[in-house]
Amino acid sequence: MKKQSNGLVWGSLLLGFGLLTLAKTLGWYHIDWGQLLRFWPVLVILAGVCLLVGRGQTWAGPVTAILLAIALPSAITNKAQRHFDDNDFNWNGNRFNFNDNDDESNEDNDSDRSYESKTATSGNFSEALPANITTADLNFEAGAGNFKIDGTTNQLFEATTESELGEYSLLTKRNDATKNAVVNFKMDNNKGDSLNINLNKNNWDDIKNKVKIQLNDRLTWAMKLEIGAGKADFDLSNFKVQKLEINAGVSKIDLKLGDKSDMNNVEINAGVASIDIDIPESVGCEFVSQGALNIEDMDELTKISEGLYRTVNYDKATKKIKIVYEGGLSTVKIRRY
Repeated sequence: MKKQSNGLVWGSLLLGFGLLTLAKTLGWYHIDWGQLLRFWPVLVILAGVCLLVGRGQTWAGPVTAILLAIALPSAITNKAQRHFDDNDFNWNGNRFNFNDNDDESNEDNDSDRSYESKTATSGNFSEALPANITTADLNFEAGAGNFKIDGTTNQLFEATTESELGEYSLLTKRNDATKNAVVNFKMDNNKGDSLNINLNKNNWDDIKNKVKIQLNDRLTWAMKLEIGAGKADFDLSNFKVQKLEINAGVSKIDLKLGDKSDMNNVEINAGVASIDIDIPESVGCEFVSQGALNIEDMDELTKISEGLYRTVNYDKATKKIKIVYEGGLSTVKIRRY
């Protein structure tokens, strides 16, 4: 009799779950997961009821474990979601969006920005291309603001800055034996740590910290780009990039990659970010996602397994791009051009 009871319980659970999943797939109803996660305590209550009512029953233990396994992640996710909601980040359908719209409410909330407006200091940086150099490393560090890599130069490195948060410094080294140059470009005396901007408005332009970088396109580059928050537009389509590492916090990143290198290894680590990546159609691409709360729009990439996507031409392509992404509450979109 006990075995029949166990079979009835498990059969009912499977039948109910299957029917709900089928109905959701057919579009018969919509689940607002953000609202549903608020009721995670109900799962804990049901787990307690199972332990009391199902005492001595073999089904009670597994059912309780399942309820708790769902309740605990739901509690953590709900708390994180509430934190982001407090900053007016929002989910729009199945896509995480930054609010880029400028409306009249921006003027009404100037008090939300607690930093003091100061005169922005402009800077121009340039480093000549050393003789016999064939490879170069770029290490870029900055706080919050607007950052751009766009355009080429006959120099090794050029940059223009306009910032009220701090001053930038440029330090370069070269190794004649390895024919390699190292470019270290970073913000000194960063005053952005105390910056408190109303992030739901995404007024990145209100942060007077703008950087535009130009690089020599005859060299093979390895890049490490670190930004705290803001907008980044990195057009690397004209450069031979063998290795690229991007570390970002709350940010919106547009990244364009090219086909100048046989293998381009890209590693992206982000907190809360919206990331758009453009790759050439002629290049094979592999994307590996290691984030638990990411939403991916892979365009022409095929899902191979959980967290692994590839273009159909990946195995046969002579030039490849491998992207490894690790992040938190973020969206990633890959487009082909």
